[in-house]
Amino acid sequence: MKYNLQLIAAAMTVVVGAGVFAGCKKAEDQDTSGPADLVVYGNIYTAVNDIIVEAFAVRDGKFVYVGDKAGAAAFIKEGTSRIVNFSGNELVIPGCTEGHGHFIGVEGVATMLPGFKASYEELTKTIIPQKMQSDPGPFVSFGWATETVPQDNVTDYAGTLDAISTEYPIILIDGGGHNALCNTVALKKAGLLNESGEKLMDIRGGSILTLDKTGKPTGYITDEVIPYVVNRAVGALLDDVQYRQACVNAVNALNERGFTCYLDAATNYLDEEARAYKYAHDLDQSGEFTVNMIGYYNIRSYDWGFPKGGDMPETVKNRLDYIESLVNKYSSRHVVANGVKLFADGVTDTETGWISIPYKDPELPADKRQGNQIWLQEELNVIVAAANERGFPVHTHTFGDLACEAVINAYCKSHTSSSLSVPNSLAHVRNIKAEDITRCAENNILISSNIIWHAGDPDWAIPILLSYLPEEIYAKGYPMKSLLEAGVIVSSSTDSPAGTTPGTVPNIIGVAVNGICPEFPNAKPFNPTELLTVSDVLKCLTINGAISLGLQKERGSIEVGKYADFVVLDKNVFEQEKTNKKDIFNTKVASTWFEGQMVYPKPI
Repeated sequence: MKYNLQLIAAAMTVVVGAGVFAGCKKAEDQDTSGPADLVVYGNIYTAVNDIIVEAFAVRDGKFVYVGDKAGAAAFIKEGTSRIVNFSGNELVIPGCTEGHGHFIGVEGVATMLPGFKASYEELTKTIIPQKMQSDPGPFVSFGWATETVPQDNVTDYAGTLDAISTEYPIILIDGGGHNALCNTVALKKAGLLNESGEKLMDIRGGSILTLDKTGKPTGYITDEVIPYVVNRAVGALLDDVQYRQACVNAVNALNERGFTCYLDAATNYLDEEARAYKYAHDLDQSGEFTVNMIGYYNIRSYDWGFPKGGDMPETVKNRLDYIESLVNKYSSRHVVANGVKLFADGVTDTETGWISIPYKDPELPADKRQGNQIWLQEELNVIVAAANERGFPVHTHTFGDLACEAVINAYCKSHTSSSLSVPNSLAHVRNIKAEDITRCAENNILISSNIIWHAGDPDWAIPILLSYLPEEIYAKGYPMKSLLEAGVIVSSSTDSPAGTTPGTVPNIIGVAVNGICPEFPNAKPFNPTELLTVSDVLKCLTINGAISLGLQKERGSIEVGKYADFVVLDKNVFEQEKTNKKDIFNTKVASTWFEGQMVYPKPI
C-alpha cells in the first residue's frame, strides 16, 4: 500500500515521525534476484507524490526495494546485508541538489587564498603587507564583505593598495563576486590603463569607477571587469596540487551540507582553463568524486566585444569550440562539462540588476538608472541558438525583470531547446514578471531559485535596499510559491559563497518555510505570501534538482532502479512544520549517502 501525505494529513491527525505512513511496492516491481548490500529502516520521504515509507534496500548502489519493513526482510542475508535503523527522530530524504553554486569554481579556491573572510582593514593593514614582505608577488583574496567599504567615486582604494605595492597586482573580491578592489598595477597589467594611469578601454558588462574631478580609477571594479582583470593580470591563482585539493574541499563541503548533485554555475570564473573539470574528472576516475556535477562554462560579454550587435564574432565561436573540447576531454560518469553560462545583468543589491522601474539613487548617471544590460537581445538570441544546436544547455544569471524577459525571449526563440536533455534555465529571477513565469511553465524553462536568500537582516538589509530600490521592484523579490503554482520546474540554489546564510539542506528548508534567516530569529518574514511548505521545498531540492541536471531518471527520488543517494536529517522536518517551524533551524544533516555508501561523515 501507498499513502499520500497531504491527503491523509488533511483527513486525520498523525505523527509522521512515528512511522505511521508505510508503503510497499508491488512484489513484481521489486528486484528479488539476490540479497541487499544495505537495508535502511526509518521515516523515509520518497519524493514520489509525498509518499512516506518504512524501508528500502540497496544493491550495487541502487534501490532494489522501497516499501514496508516486512517486505525489506526478504532482502536481508546475514553476513552480507548491512542494516541501518533511522526509526527514531530522523527523517530520510532523497539526495539533494545544489542547483546553482560556485563551490568548485570559487569557494573551493577561495578558501585556499590568503585573507578569506578577513575584513578590509585586516587585509590592508596586516595580511597583504606581511605577505608582500615574506613572499612578494600578486595577491588575490576572495570572500570579504563589501558592506565595509562604500561604492563611490570619492574613495581612493587604488591609492591605499598602491601604497602597499606598485609592482604586483592586488585584487580583493567580495563574497558575492560582483564587486572588487584593485591597485593600479592590476588595471595596467590587464591592459585597461596606460602607464600614465589613463583608461584605455571599457569592458562590456562591468564598470571601473573613477574619482570625481580627476578621473583616476578608484580601484573599485564590478561584474565582468573582475574576471577580465584576474585572468589577465594574475593568471592561475593556485598551483595544480592546490587546485586539486580545492576540488576535494568543495566536494566534501557539498556532502556535508546534504548535497549529492551539483550545478557549478561558472566553472571558469577565476580560471579560464577551467581546471575544475580536470580535477573533478580525475577524482571521479579514482572514485573520490561523490557528487554528480554539470559544469557551466561562462561565455563573457567581452568575448563579443565592441561594437554591440552584428554577426557572432569568432571569439564567441572559439568559446563554444573550447567547451566542446572540454566535453570530449573531461566528461565522465559523474561529471558533465557541456553547459554554457551567461550573465544578463548584475544584481539589484548593487544597482546593476536590469529593471524596468529606475533605481532611486540620484547619483547614478542617466544611462545606469535601470541597471546593467550586459547583452543585446539579438546577441542573446544568437548565442542561445548556437549553444542549443550543439546540445549545450544555457544557464543565465538574471536579477531584474528586464533581464529575465530578454533571456526568456531568447530561450523561446531557440528552435532546438526542446530537444535538450538538460533544460535551459535562469538563476535568481528576483523580479521576474508574472507573464514571464507563465512562459517558463509553457516552454519547459527551469528556474534555479535562491531559496536561501528569501530573508535578510532587518536592521540594515531592508532599509538599505529600500533606499535605492523602487518599492514595486523590492516587494516582488523572489516569487517562490508563485513559480511552483504556475507549474514552473524550480530547483533550489544557494549561489554559495554569496549567500549569507549557511547553505545546508535544513537551513534551506527553514528559510523557505519561515522567510527568515536563523541568525535573526525574531525578524519578520520577507515576502510572506511566497513562503513554501516543507513538501514544496523538498521537491525543489530533490526531484526538481535532478531535472536541472537531466538526471531525473536516475536520481532525485527514492525509487526502485534509481541510484541510492539519500540524506538523513537528525530531526523530522514534517513534525517541526506542524509544531514550531523555527525548530527546523536546529535540524542538522546527520549523514549523506552516495550510491549506497556513506560519504558524510567520512567513514573511519
